[in-house]
Amino acid sequence: MIWIQLVNGLMEGMMLFLIASGLTLIFGVSRIVNFAHGSLYMLGAFFTYALVPLIAPGTVAGFFAAVLLAGLGVAVIGLIFEVVALRRVYDAPELMQLIITVALVLIIRDVVRWIWGPNSLSVPMPDAFMGALVIGENYYPIFPFVIFGAGLTVMLVMVAVIRFTRAGILLRAGTDDRGMAALLGINEKLIFSSVFATGALLAGIAGGLAAPYGDVNYLLDTTVIVTAFIVVVIGGLGNLYGAFAAAMFVGITKALGILFFPRLSMVLIFLIMAAVLLARSLGRQGGPSR
Repeated sequence: MIWIQLVNGLMEGMMLFLIASGLTLIFGVSRIVNFAHGSLYMLGAFFTYALVPLIAPGTVAGFFAAVLLAGLGVAVIGLIFEVVALRRVYDAPELMQLIITVALVLIIRDVVRWIWGPNSLSVPMPDAFMGALVIGENYYPIFPFVIFGAGLTVMLVMVAVIRFTRAGILLRAGTDDRGMAALLGINEKLIFSSVFATGALLAGIAGGLAAPYGDVNYLLDTTVIVTAFIVVVIGGLGNLYGAFAAAMFVGITKALGILFFPRLSMVLIFLIMAAVLLARSLGRQGGPSR
């Protein structure tokens, strides 16, 4: 039972990383905490629900094609939101930025409820993923392994783009020193728009991949964004590798906590986040005075 929970924890950790990576990339470049990121994840799940019956239903290729198209659709919505709304408030006070992103949460939630209704929906899993792997005397569902592998592939592609392409160089330049990047003639607006669309794409893909594993409903945004923010805080805002380590840690901790302390699993994660924040605070202050 422990090993099965570990597998589930790794899968959830990978999903959290896909969400948190987009969140931390957006913050690293634009310095905006996007509270609507959970809504983009939810849209990815609902788009996948709509597309799966239309693209080779029941097949592996059809499922991944639906997830990719759903992610691209979410990326377009994220890009429109950045151009129309966020671009106007980059230099505004943080409260104004917060209000804008919270407003998008409420708008998307109402639109989703209007289109798909208030009831929970289910996305059919591809037939090939409905079996189990037999390792020793234990049976492990195939789907968590597939989702972990797909998420790992997305992560490796993202790291390769950031480290070895011109777009990645410009992204890192804008993250490290926005003023210097502007002086060198780098188009800040293009970087902001590209990063926001990429973050939305990652959130949409995560929502699509996770859709068959649970219920899809209009409250999915708040369910996932809280845990995603915990991952970002533990890993460090703007730190991609920290987000990956924190996502794996939170996913496994949550899975094992459900097994051993079902009523305290989320409390345990919040305590860990509080301990990390306290340790960082003491580190900045040079430790406790004597």
